[in-house]
Amino acid sequence: MNNRDAFILLNGLSKIGPISAKSLLENFNSDPCAIFQASRSELLKIKGIGEKIFESLKGSKNEEWLAEEKQKIEKRNVTFLVQPELPELLLQIYDPPIGLYVAGKIPNRPFVAIVGTRNPTMYGQKQARLMAEKLTQAGFCVVSGMARGIDTAAHEGALDAGGPTVAFLGSGLDIVYPPENINLYKRIIETGAVVSEFPFGRRADRQTFPMRNRLVSGISQGVLVVESAASGGSLITAQFAADQGRTVFAVPGRVDQPSSAGCHKIIREGATLVCSANEIIDDLRPYMKKDQYLLNYTDQDNEPNSNSGILGEVSGDEGLIINKLMGGEQLSLDELSKRTSLSMPDTMSALTLLELSRRVKKYPSGKYELI
Repeated sequence: MNNRDAFILLNGLSKIGPISAKSLLENFNSDPCAIFQASRSELLKIKGIGEKIFESLKGSKNEEWLAEEKQKIEKRNVTFLVQPELPELLLQIYDPPIGLYVAGKIPNRPFVAIVGTRNPTMYGQKQARLMAEKLTQAGFCVVSGMARGIDTAAHEGALDAGGPTVAFLGSGLDIVYPPENINLYKRIIETGAVVSEFPFGRRADRQTFPMRNRLVSGISQGVLVVESAASGGSLITAQFAADQGRTVFAVPGRVDQPSSAGCHKIIREGATLVCSANEIIDDLRPYMKKDQYLLNYTDQDNEPNSNSGILGEVSGDEGLIINKLMGGEQLSLDELSKRTSLSMPDTMSALTLLELSRRVKKYPSGKYELI
C-alpha cells in the first residue's frame, strides 16, 4: 500500500473523521502507511483512539473496499488529492480533510465563498449572480455548495462571467444533489471543479452538510452571505469562517423580509455589510498573490436598477401593482388588492398580464415579487 492508497482508505473508514485522522497523522509523522502498520498498543495509547477505531483500521474488508474505490476513481476520471496537495488555506484549518475527491481541476486563484438560502427572493438571486460575476472578473474564484437558490445563482454568475468556480458537495461525487443541477455540475468541471471529501456512494445527511460547509469557508479568504433565514446552513458557514479567521461579509435586505434576517443578525454580530463586489475586492486585495491581477476592476460595479423606468412602460392597474412591489417586498393577491384599492378580479387580471410579460414572479406561497 502506497501513501495515496493509505490516504484513500483512511478517508473511507466510517469510524475515522478529520479530527481522529489528524491525531493519528501527527503521531506517525504524517505517514498514513505507518498508521495501518501500527500495533494495537501503539494505536490505543493515542488520545481519542479507542477499540472501534483500531478495529476499523484492521478491518478484514479494507483491501477489497480500497480496490473498488480506486476503480471508481479511475472510471469516473476523478483525482484524489492527499493532504500535502490540498489548497494551502484548507491545510490551516483545525480539522483539515484527509483528502479530496476532485472532478475537474481546482483553479490557482484566491477563493471567495458565496452562500445563502435555498429559497431566495429575485433580489437575492440577482445579487448573488452579480457579485459572483464581478468577483470572477476581478480574478477570484467563487466557491459555494451547489445547493438550490443562492448557491446555484453564484455558480452560474461565475460561469457566465467566463471564469471557473468550485462546488463542494455534501455527498460523494457520484450523487448529484439537488438532481436538477446535473447540467450545472457538468458546466463547473469544464473550467473549475466539483469537490467532496466523501467516498463514492455517500449520501448527504445532517452530518455531511456542516462538514461540507467548513470546507467552503476554509478554502476561502472571505465568505459572503447574500440571503439567509435567522438560522440555517449559511449561518453555520459564516460561523465556521469567523472561527477560521476568514472575513465574513453580508448583503443587507428588507428589515421585514424573513430571508434577510440571518444577514442582519451576522451584521449586528460583526460581519461586514457590503453593497457591491468592489467592497469585497478592496478588503481582500492584500490576499491576492503578486502574479494575480484584477482583470476588469472598476470603481462602479453596481448593476443599473432593472426596475428603473418601469413605471413609464406600464400604466393603469398594472402600474399601480408595480408601484407597490417596487420596494422589493413579496405580496399576496389579497395584500395587493388592499394596497392598490383594486377589486380582486382586477388585481388578478393585472397580475396575470404582468406575469405573462415577465415583470412579476409568483411563488408557490402565492406571493408576488417584481422581477
